[in-house]
Amino acid sequence: MSQLPKIIAFDFDGTLANTLPWFDEILSSVAQKYNFRDPSAEEKARLRSMEAGEILQTLQIPFWKAPAILMEFRQRMQDASPNIELFDGIPEALQQLHAKGYQLAILSSNSEINVRQILDKNVDYFDEFLCGTDLFGKPAKLGKLLDKHKLPPAECLLIGDELRDIEASRKAKVMMGSVTWGYNSRDALQQQQPDFMFTSPADIVKALS
Repeated sequence: MSQLPKIIAFDFDGTLANTLPWFDEILSSVAQKYNFRDPSAEEKARLRSMEAGEILQTLQIPFWKAPAILMEFRQRMQDASPNIELFDGIPEALQQLHAKGYQLAILSSNSEINVRQILDKNVDYFDEFLCGTDLFGKPAKLGKLLDKHKLPPAECLLIGDELRDIEASRKAKVMMGSVTWGYNSRDALQQQQPDFMFTSPADIVKALS
């Protein structure tokens, strides 16, 4: 790394919080309500190698329906969030990054109330909550974050688990770190050549020390 970032923006679902089992559990009922295809277990595995647009197309979700479906997931999670936990090692990594003086932000399609509930006592490590973004709204939010702090893109690192996070980082021209424990498969992420591949939360701290 040529220089260390000043701000680290974390995606939430699949990066900090282990929400995938919960999403899988309720997907069938959401698919029935919004009339899109309910994928089989085998198809779910294939979806993890696809970009967000491909997933919408495969599940036969019209683009205009995506915001309402996102809202449905957020609303249901508000009731479930006490049962959703952070990945092992995340609280320790956040504590160490905060102690090193990094400014930490959340950049998520999830709602701020869900994020705060799941973070629980770890919420104080974060200075910014850029929540409720649409599926492809992260580049604009990153731009606002940089403008607010008067920072060049090279001083911001986005950490996420999806191909759309990599796409967002490139549009905003910020550094990108992909985690291998989230939604998109390691192979799919690696093919897009992010700046960093993290295989554990401890890897993040090590890379930024």
